[in-house]
Amino acid sequence: MKTNATRQDQGIPGVYGLLLLDVVSRWGYNDQTLFSPFDLNSEQLADPDYRIPTPVANQLIQHALRLTGEPTLGYHLGNQMRISIHGFIGYAIMTAENITDALILANRFIQLRLPFLQLFFSTFGNKATIQLQTDIELEPIRSEISIALMFGLVSMGKAITGVDDASGEIDFDFPQPEGFERFMAKYPNHTFRFDQPHLLLSFNKNYLSNKLVNADPIASQIAINQCEAELSALGERHRIAMRVRDILTNSEQHYLSIEAVAERLFMSDRTLKRQLAAEGTSFSTLVDEVRYRHATSLLSRTDFTLEQIADELGYSDVANFSRAFKRWSGRSPSNWRKDPYL
Repeated sequence: MKTNATRQDQGIPGVYGLLLLDVVSRWGYNDQTLFSPFDLNSEQLADPDYRIPTPVANQLIQHALRLTGEPTLGYHLGNQMRISIHGFIGYAIMTAENITDALILANRFIQLRLPFLQLFFSTFGNKATIQLQTDIELEPIRSEISIALMFGLVSMGKAITGVDDASGEIDFDFPQPEGFERFMAKYPNHTFRFDQPHLLLSFNKNYLSNKLVNADPIASQIAINQCEAELSALGERHRIAMRVRDILTNSEQHYLSIEAVAERLFMSDRTLKRQLAAEGTSFSTLVDEVRYRHATSLLSRTDFTLEQIADELGYSDVANFSRAFKRWSGRSPSNWRKDPYL
């Protein structure tokens, strides 16, 4: 796993420190006990612009684990996570039309709150999959954030749809924490797997069409405009590349032509090529990136054949797919599937 120091250095939004306080208070601890060793306080963390340096946030998690005696706090953090805690991103998502639109918005704006995290959304057959990738390698914060986000996605999905009997599969790319069985038992409709190649949440594709209980196109657009303004303020240098990546990732066809993508961006394919070149990349490079990520996600699920995966990715046969995959990874798809950690 590669670490992106620039993203990590942006730190963790202070409001998530308050979420941790909300959880730790169940054990009878107050903000002074939790925050004072790190010269933090609730007022400071409530500032929407304040971020906790990642190493400090990691120490804060370690301190909270010691105080509570819990092997993991990720479940509690995810179960307490309310979509409104994410600010304008949360409001944009909760007022979207349906789950598909909500996931597209989450993919687009997640870097505003969690700059170390990437969210990828894809569909295959009757399944939809959310894959999380994080640049943070520090433990225990990486595992705790991963667990919190997975359970948070489930609890927030229930809150915004009103559907409480959804089922799914959750994969973690680390060993099962001690005593985790009691948390899994609270989600009998979900299957949990550990020591997997990816962080994944999979569920029935039909769930994507669920309408949101607070759908409001005007309110959603107002929140989206605010998020766009925040994104622009970040001075993102690769904005066109990022938008192309979003379109390719969120399309059911991960092999869209440059003409189709340019049309969605309201520009000519020649202009798109020129702007991508100015950002130091190309359309074919971005397509390869999205295909490779999608391919490894599908290969980690052993019920998908190589023929099915090749077809999903737009290749005419397995041989062409295998050649492309070997170019990306230096290994054949079959070899990668046997041991993705080589």
